[in-house]
Amino acid sequence: MKNADLPLRFSRTLRFQIGAALLALVVLFTLFSLYTLRMLDEQRAQGVLLRLAGELQATAQHMAMQAMNYAENRPRDNAAYERDLRLYFQDLMGNMRKFDDICKAFSSGDFSRQLQLHEPMKLPLGAATLAAATELELYWKGFMQELRQTLGEADMPHLSEAARLIVENNPSLLQRTRELLQALDDDLRKRARETGLVVRISFAAALVIATGIMFWFYRRVIRPLDRTVQGFREVATGNFSHRLPVESDNELGLLATTFNQTTNRLDTLFRLTAHLQEGSDLDETLEFVAREFPQLLPLDWVGALFVANDGLIQLEGAYSDGKPEQLGILRFPLANTLLQECLENGRPLHIPDIHEVATLNSSYRFLRVLAERHRRDAIFLPVATHGPLPGVLVFATRQPNAYRQAHLELLANLATVITLSFGRTLKLAEHARLAAIGQFITGIAHEIRTPLATVGMALDYFREKALSTAERQRLELAQREMARIDRLLSEVLLYARPLSLKTEKLELCPLLEQALESLAPEAGDAGVKLELQCEGGLQLTADPDRLLQILLNLVKNAIEAAAPETPVTLSAAEEAREVIRIAVHNRGEPIPEARMEQLFEPFFTTRANGTGLGLAIVRRLVEAHGGNIRVDSARERGTTFEVLLPGNPG
Repeated sequence: MKNADLPLRFSRTLRFQIGAALLALVVLFTLFSLYTLRMLDEQRAQGVLLRLAGELQATAQHMAMQAMNYAENRPRDNAAYERDLRLYFQDLMGNMRKFDDICKAFSSGDFSRQLQLHEPMKLPLGAATLAAATELELYWKGFMQELRQTLGEADMPHLSEAARLIVENNPSLLQRTRELLQALDDDLRKRARETGLVVRISFAAALVIATGIMFWFYRRVIRPLDRTVQGFREVATGNFSHRLPVESDNELGLLATTFNQTTNRLDTLFRLTAHLQEGSDLDETLEFVAREFPQLLPLDWVGALFVANDGLIQLEGAYSDGKPEQLGILRFPLANTLLQECLENGRPLHIPDIHEVATLNSSYRFLRVLAERHRRDAIFLPVATHGPLPGVLVFATRQPNAYRQAHLELLANLATVITLSFGRTLKLAEHARLAAIGQFITGIAHEIRTPLATVGMALDYFREKALSTAERQRLELAQREMARIDRLLSEVLLYARPLSLKTEKLELCPLLEQALESLAPEAGDAGVKLELQCEGGLQLTADPDRLLQILLNLVKNAIEAAAPETPVTLSAAEEAREVIRIAVHNRGEPIPEARMEQLFEPFFTTRANGTGLGLAIVRRLVEAHGGNIRVDSARERGTTFEVLLPGNPG
């Protein structure tokens, strides 16, 4: 397939080819017009020749008739002779000059004098005509010499002898004149036949050439354009697998190539999206990219790296030359690397010379891994930058300087779709992992609760015994830890089990007061003041126990995050019609932006003794009530968790 980025040679462009075809038509029309003008000139010349030949014959006949009239009516006295001298002799001399001029013109082929032209005009004469003209001229010269000798002196010519000579020689002169006329007529007929044949051949050739140009125009322009229009219609209906045949290397061929590249990219992208929507795992997705993306850009190595909670980035999978590549466990610090730069910028990052760039910084360990595998050029594409597992998709090739601006623009344009689709795969993989963990923990929780109950009974037994102060303290510590373990198991089971609500209509403000009263001792120990702001008359339909659990969890988290001697405010108000807003606010340290999206993910926690399930359970309970939860955190505003719940119609 021709590369759409390469320039076309001018001789192969439609501008040149159509221009050449039009020029050929113009040249053909010009030649035909010139030949037509030449034919018109020849027809005029043929008319001149026939007229002059007719004049020769008419002059010869006139001379014979005048001579016969003179011989029959000879002058009988001097007066009559003088009359004939003025009339017959002058007419005879004029006819002789006229015949002599025309005869010379035929023998020489120059008819300028007869046509009264200033420049010589050569009319084409055939060989037979020239031979007849030459024979006529020779005979005429001899006859004219004899006639002049017979006439004698011009002042007293012998008209009677001259008339007798003319009558005697006229048959021979007429015969030669007729031969000239016949030869000229045969020559002109032959030339007319040849001209007609040339005209027919020229017309046939022009018709063939014009038909050929029209066929070429249809085959090289009309048909490809029609197929291109049909291709766009196919794409408009959603058929991105449609391809156009590339039949030429001109602009239309370039258009077909570009169309095929575009549809190929769209088809690959949509198949990738469909592949990801089917819930494919990471290995299947990498295999698809390794198999299909070489149609879009140079690619013989692809890998996916994910950022872990410990700040390290790990290579989770890679394909080399379309096959899985086992590289073991590769984990690198993310700080001060090009991978970190790629994630922070959120745009594709091009590394044009891996071997050289890898030597610039000791932190570029992943680039050295690529360099060891003889990869020369690479592109880092950030994926799921705001998801639970930020990561980078790496495209690499052995070809130096393989990725051009067009490839970067392609990935930049497709980055959002690829990121969203690939991020969904990562989330599905993470959810599957969490589901497996949850199922495992649920089973473990059930298994642990039985021996824990036995241990609890044993601890209760020792409470009734007389113990020393130190032994009593250890017993109380053990009971508190038993209670914490039991609470943890309860949270795990609550998150893992199907959720059911026992809803009822209730007043909201008393429930908020109950939550603050329950946490007042913890707030006192932390030196935090609890404040309540609740509009009266707020009602909603909810499960009071589950709603109280939401409030206790959010307020307890706020107490732990708040700085000493600062307030924690629990407020409730009508946000909009039939929407109630419950907010918990504290002035503690703000939540980092990078962790905002992970707060509600299960098993994510920043506390050493946290379970990572509190906020996940809160979101699940809020959504079960038909509401949603959001968080806002900034140093100047503090941190606010907002719960929006549907209220009762007023």
